[in-house]
Amino acid sequence: MDREQPPLRFSDLPSCTDPGAIPLRGSREFELLLGEYCPWRKVRPIARNLGLKPESAWAMVKGSRLFGWRSLEILQADSSSFCVCLGPHALEPLHRIDRATGGGGPAILAPETGDLGDESMRLRLRFKSLMDEAAESSLIEGAATTRKEAVELLRSGREPATTGERMVVNNFVAMQRIKNRLDHALSLEMLIELQTILTRGTLTKPDEAGRLRRPDEDVRVVDDLGEAIFTPPTAADLPQRLESLCRFANTDHSRGPDFLHPIVKACILHFMIGYEHPFCDGNGRTARAVFYWFALRSGYDIFEYTAISELIRKGYARYPQAFLDSELDEGDLTYFVLYHLDIIEQSLDRLAERLRHEQAKIQRSRAFLRVAKNINLRQRLLLEHALRHPLTHYTVKSHANSNGIVLATSRADLDELVRLRLMVTTKKGKQVLYLAAPGLDARLNKKPRR
Repeated sequence: MDREQPPLRFSDLPSCTDPGAIPLRGSREFELLLGEYCPWRKVRPIARNLGLKPESAWAMVKGSRLFGWRSLEILQADSSSFCVCLGPHALEPLHRIDRATGGGGPAILAPETGDLGDESMRLRLRFKSLMDEAAESSLIEGAATTRKEAVELLRSGREPATTGERMVVNNFVAMQRIKNRLDHALSLEMLIELQTILTRGTLTKPDEAGRLRRPDEDVRVVDDLGEAIFTPPTAADLPQRLESLCRFANTDHSRGPDFLHPIVKACILHFMIGYEHPFCDGNGRTARAVFYWFALRSGYDIFEYTAISELIRKGYARYPQAFLDSELDEGDLTYFVLYHLDIIEQSLDRLAERLRHEQAKIQRSRAFLRVAKNINLRQRLLLEHALRHPLTHYTVKSHANSNGIVLATSRADLDELVRLRLMVTTKKGKQVLYLAAPGLDARLNKKPRR
């Protein structure tokens, strides 16, 4: 991971207010260097390939950012302000995200998607995404399980048997909790509550849950070789710094000269929890939960259907590097914001793919309407799954968890399928198991009675 400090800061640039005075402005070299929002580690090789001195190229790049540069109310450890550059690099992806989400609401779940507009289908999709996010966020932090096993654990509703499984369940509970906190302001108490939920039963030192780290605790971020890449602000300053962060989160930036796009602000909050590192453990999971809390609180309901942690995990090297790029370059949070916006766009693409998949399942399940006119969408999808996985056992709890419904509704769904002779029951101890009836395929394809 590249940790070289950039060679100059804004204060080192020649005094100049005329954009045309920036060296090489408008040239091919200038366009190549500004093709993306490059940190110093990327400017160096680009400049050498163009036959430019890296230091001169960096001065050109920094100078081009002066006019979009904005100081924020939150401070770095050295008391200088964090900043963000809200130029085209940020505005273009924000525009695409707003279009995909209808400016906040779930426009991607448009009426033309048929049954996907049904509330029971939306509830099913929300719970599937919630389980995926809980599983993936735990895997990022080293939970010893697989994604498939983690999702099955949540679907079955069984008690976790290992620390890794407990992490998954904790994440699931925390993600549900933030939905109940959308009308609350961010506070130190809320942060501690989230960290307590996320780390319950998973810490080697249980007393580290539910409190801030202490000055005598050496908390650092290390790389794969164990080398420290980041030391957070001193623990003694945490109460004051977190109070300032909560004030920033709760300030209305939705209009006027202080306008800050809600998704940019959500990304900044994600970064800042990681930067402050207020706890001995659970900081990353808390940071991602706060991102979701703020995005949902700001009306971006679409994030109930996305799982950003899967994409963070699969390209994990970019995650700590985005933090590091921002820390090295004068607290320029643009690097982390752009990384996060890219993750969001990818998650929306994944959601669109999932919706196409769900639509195909719904189309296949429509054939089941020939069996019982009043069969509901949840039952149709369960039968469609049972046809493809005939040995699967279902329970009242697993059906409820898969669809986000109460146990009574789940039991009614399953018992109705038994009454229609499409499923049968067996027992495992005291637990009732439901499975596909013998000859289910033939039953579903017979001609309906007149």
